[in-house]
Amino acid sequence: MGQVGANKQHGLYEEAKKYMPGGVSAGGRYHGIFGQPLYLDRASGSRLYDVDGNEYIDYYACAGAALFGYEHPRLRAAIDKAVEKGFFMNFDTEYHIELAKLFRKIFPSAEKMRLCNTGTEATLGAIRLARSYTGKDIVIKFEGHFHGMHEMIWYNHNTTAKIDQYGEVESVPDSLGFPDVSKEVVKNVVFNDIDALEHAVKKYKDNLAAIILEPISFNCGCYATRKEYLEQVRELCDREGIVLIFDEVITGLRMSPGSAQLYYGVTPDLTTAAKAIGGGFPISVILGKEEIMNCLNPLGKTVMSGTYSGALMPVLATIECLNMAMEPGFYNHIEEVGNALYGGMNKLFEKHGVPGHVRGIGARFAIYFGVENPEDDFDFRKVAEKMDRNLYKRFIAECLPNGLFFHDTAGPKSPAHYGITSQHTVDDVAITLEKMDKIFSKLGNTKVSL
Repeated sequence: MGQVGANKQHGLYEEAKKYMPGGVSAGGRYHGIFGQPLYLDRASGSRLYDVDGNEYIDYYACAGAALFGYEHPRLRAAIDKAVEKGFFMNFDTEYHIELAKLFRKIFPSAEKMRLCNTGTEATLGAIRLARSYTGKDIVIKFEGHFHGMHEMIWYNHNTTAKIDQYGEVESVPDSLGFPDVSKEVVKNVVFNDIDALEHAVKKYKDNLAAIILEPISFNCGCYATRKEYLEQVRELCDREGIVLIFDEVITGLRMSPGSAQLYYGVTPDLTTAAKAIGGGFPISVILGKEEIMNCLNPLGKTVMSGTYSGALMPVLATIECLNMAMEPGFYNHIEEVGNALYGGMNKLFEKHGVPGHVRGIGARFAIYFGVENPEDDFDFRKVAEKMDRNLYKRFIAECLPNGLFFHDTAGPKSPAHYGITSQHTVDDVAITLEKMDKIFSKLGNTKVSL
């Protein structure tokens, strides 16, 4: 196996820096541990192949978008169908209606839908919709949760800020360039603490439009909601007339066809979904109650549209993805492969005396280096205090030359989320664990050059 920075990889990076800031077309593609992106030649099944001919078992899965792996024959057929029909970039078809019916069948909250292109666009639209429906401005989010890169919500992701005695957290933007006025309508509270949320709702309810959350915060690794807490949030929103938004951009299709809302048995007013639903194609959706969704144009005065929204190729790909997810055995396979990987890695932590554990739900997981108590997964601040980023960096640095790809997306306060695809196999896991056994043996006593 090769090493990032060597051979053709390095040359491409040096050339790319002449034309793109940081040498990347998207900031997230820069691999912080290796100091450059990984340049691929192709990808197939569960494997990546770089420009120097090296092969990797992929555990990044394109930040969760590639749930169905790479070069899936049924997605290739969907692409061919779109090409044969002429792409139809800016028109609706009978397939859009077929897709809407599938969403309604899969997601409990999906009375009506509106298509868009990215998760960021979906959360932006859902927040706008909640504000127009309620006539109020403020949105409550939770510390550590991520809902896209726009000024209306991108605060306090992967950072810990000042917290008051009631559990409200100072709103801190995650990027420069945000106007100060934006944070006046974004309020943060600690997660899984109903008293903190009740206090914030009481404080802001005269102008509170929505509460938005990740039912399972994979953006904080694999940080789950307690079921009773989610039920309490639902009851609170019903009582106070607040729109409850589930951001299922990552959880969508991840552990069952009904996603997190069916997994927990709690139905939101609005849902945003993206990533896995399109199998790697740019598509997202807002799903929700009819009375709220009907506020959208052309029926209502809340405008949400786009030139590329609902383009034929991603629509046909999404239909195929949803159909595959509903087929018998699909999630049995995901669970078999996932459980083998997560359980096997936890045994390696124990075998080699490395502090930490793996927590996975469905097809996504996180590696909590330095966090030995799984209950701390429910407390963002405890994880932030205990996470050992040095161990994490040493692990990632050893994986690539051993033919395992883990992208460096971890923030300073919580681990990255990684994942498997429907094309990963138990044999892939066996190969992975054999390689990881050697890697874990080094973590306690060997410094890895970064």
